[in-house]
Amino acid sequence: MITAPAPANGYEPAMRRTHDARIALLDEDQQTRDMLREYLEGQGMHVVPVANGTELRQLVSQEPIDAVILDVMARGEDSLGLLREMAEQPGTPPVMLLSAVASDIDRIVGLELGADDYLAKPFNPRELLARLRVVLRRGNAATARAAATPVLTFAGWVLDPTFYVVRDAAGRDVDLTSGEFKLLHALAVHAGQVVSREALLRLVHGDEAEAFDRAIDVAVSRLRAKLVRHGGGALIRTVRGEGYLFAARI
Repeated sequence: MITAPAPANGYEPAMRRTHDARIALLDEDQQTRDMLREYLEGQGMHVVPVANGTELRQLVSQEPIDAVILDVMARGEDSLGLLREMAEQPGTPPVMLLSAVASDIDRIVGLELGADDYLAKPFNPRELLARLRVVLRRGNAATARAAATPVLTFAGWVLDPTFYVVRDAAGRDVDLTSGEFKLLHALAVHAGQVVSREALLRLVHGDEAEAFDRAIDVAVSRLRAKLVRHGGGALIRTVRGEGYLFAARI
């Protein structure tokens, strides 16, 4: 499992930087790795290339990493499985996927599994830099919001946005991926309001994310399935043609 190093003060990692950021890079193409490393380091970032998932796991667990660039087609790797594994660990860095496949369904799957952005090859390095800076700034904003957001309680449940903890009415931890946690938090802070699919995608992935209704439907379905197992099946309602409603009182 990929686990971020524990911060000294017990809180989530410090705000991600956009200039001197440390970027882990897993791409099977040597030319792409060299090009990205030279270009991004020329922009003041520090790039750490890794050869495989094992090295990436080790790097993220031992060093502060601000973002990961991950090639979906890396030879010998289940990159989407690796992405899912990372998304399940609170506090791990955001991930930008690179892929030679540019279909809508591939973008949807990447977002569903926890990617923060998706860029099809071939790409302009300046576009990657711009998107990467957005991902890093979004991480900054999310960390600041989490620190400023109080613990939410509803129907005996507890949602702690600082520590990415959700406990059901019986006090049991609810095992959510980081994407599922963000989705639940986005709904909970808008309790009693209908939130559209497009708005949910922006809340979870930022304003730059493309609006894929189906991606949100699948994500909500998976989140609901986990809530049902903890007696929370009535927390999220579907409002046909409009979006979703968090039904509990905060």
